[in-house]
Amino acid sequence: MKPKQSYRIWFSQRNGSTVLCKGLEDTGVAGKPGEFFNVAEDSSLCEKYAVGSFAALRDKIWELGTSPNGVFGIKHSLHAGRYGKIFEELKRLKGIPDDQSPDEEELLGDLFPHCRHIFLTRRNKVRQAVSWWKAIQDNVWHLEAEQEHRNQEDFYEKNYDFAALSHLFKEATLRECAIQEYFSRYHIQPLTLVYEDFIENFKGTIRHIVDYLEIDAGDLRVKDLFYRKTADSDSEAWVQRFREDLQQGMDGRIW
Repeated sequence: MKPKQSYRIWFSQRNGSTVLCKGLEDTGVAGKPGEFFNVAEDSSLCEKYAVGSFAALRDKIWELGTSPNGVFGIKHSLHAGRYGKIFEELKRLKGIPDDQSPDEEELLGDLFPHCRHIFLTRRNKVRQAVSWWKAIQDNVWHLEAEQEHRNQEDFYEKNYDFAALSHLFKEATLRECAIQEYFSRYHIQPLTLVYEDFIENFKGTIRHIVDYLEIDAGDLRVKDLFYRKTADSDSEAWVQRFREDLQQGMDGRIW
């Protein structure tokens, strides 16, 4: 069934997208936003969903991301290589020659009907990079409210890597720059949400999004946070060490 409304959440890693999407899905009226464009580098959307046409792919993604009231949600980042690969696959499925460069918003128009955009950002990119690198190293990407996790005592000293953190610091920043360029190109004015703010007012943020999407929600009930922060005292030690290392050799101290 074709959704009557859709939205796209634009994010980069470790800025609360999973927390936000779970909160939206739990309302029962704001879609079931997931990372439906996320495929392995050696795979494709058609392989992932076992389909062979644009219509079948579209219907499958709609099925996964649409709540019973006809609201469809998706979340995705903007990584030039991976996003470009997805775009080229959608072009081929629609029969558009390789040498043609159609308008991206026009190409995606029938996949995202009556679409609105939400931009998710995180102010503190140092903390974002630390959270990202920590998750890569210990493979703990999310913790449910009642879950506990503690790494071995020497984990942080053994795994601190300035080069890796610097790469992720730059990647998080550049992904957001790429997203902003996309918004500028297509004159999109998204609803902007800041991780540091919405995590402090989670229920208010969910209600704000439902209002922004103009969803008829009646007596909307928002559940408590399903996930909790993965950061701990050792994460803080990495943050302080990384910010110091970033400023080595600079003429003036910034932070």
